[in-house]
Amino acid sequence: MKNKEDKWPHLSRLMFDERIGIMAVGETHLTEAQIEEIEEAAMGRKRLRIFNSIDPDHPNKGGVAVVLNRDITNTENIKVRRLIPGRAILVTIPWHNKLTLTVLAVYAPAGSPAENKAFWEELHRLWMTENLPVPDVMLGDMNIVEDAIDRLPHRTDDAGAAHALADFKRILELKDGWRMTYPDTKQYTFSRGTGSHSRIDRIYVSPTLFKKCRHWDISDAAGDLTDHRLISVNICAPGAPYIGPGRYAIPLYLMNDVTFMEYAVKTGAQLFDEEESDESENIQVRFKKFKDMVGTFAKARASLTIGALEQKKLKLQKKRNNLLEDRPEADPATQQRR
Repeated sequence: MKNKEDKWPHLSRLMFDERIGIMAVGETHLTEAQIEEIEEAAMGRKRLRIFNSIDPDHPNKGGVAVVLNRDITNTENIKVRRLIPGRAILVTIPWHNKLTLTVLAVYAPAGSPAENKAFWEELHRLWMTENLPVPDVMLGDMNIVEDAIDRLPHRTDDAGAAHALADFKRILELKDGWRMTYPDTKQYTFSRGTGSHSRIDRIYVSPTLFKKCRHWDISDAAGDLTDHRLISVNICAPGAPYIGPGRYAIPLYLMNDVTFMEYAVKTGAQLFDEEESDESENIQVRFKKFKDMVGTFAKARASLTIGALEQKKLKLQKKRNNLLEDRPEADPATQQRR
């Protein structure tokens, strides 16, 4: 996350707008006093609960946190284990009924392949020697990719670091949910000015939890809050009933649209004129027709206003994705080998 003065109010708004219950954040650089101030801030509307891990020897370097949205997530009776200062934090959250969700947030070192390898080996050692719960979710900035498809130009990363990550995932039985959902798709979460791209930010889940995951996505929702794209997933509680899209509601912003309001008023006036001249049709039937007509017009009008901007954004995103898909692969002779 970028070091901006307004980043935490921005993050609070992002979690509210996107209905994000749990988020992993890197480069936090937070003290306990700052966390308390953010959690109680009027701008944040006391929406956030932050569990942070800093490196006391390097407080201005690294830092990783699990941030909870109080509006939609249980923030009481949380169990927190700070495993590697500034790099890994394990949080167990009461979920639905008696269930819990254990989340491992990581911000792996990027300084060198040796540092990255040592990080995964240390996590491996902790789970082999300490009585730690197996995480349902591991998420964050891995600062390494496992397959050449996750870099552009395509290349594999350091074999030693990649194997260390693979070994750690194996003992915890964690799977890359986005890649399992989109096995051949090229999408990236981080880009450099040189034109290189990588999917170093990932969410791993247990095989059991993967069956409850929906809507894996890599998006630009975070805006300029970070130079990484946001990866997200919806996790459904086991046994939760299916919830459909719900009834249609006219967008409130159309109340200020002159064209829509003129149509609605005119159509409503016609309804009452017909009532006075023709009593053969039930008023409830006419009102149903009125609602259908206004609803249809509202959808059409919305697609011409804010919908036009959204459609333009989607077209640009599709164009970008197509360009990434069509980029030529790097010469295999220049690739690192595992």
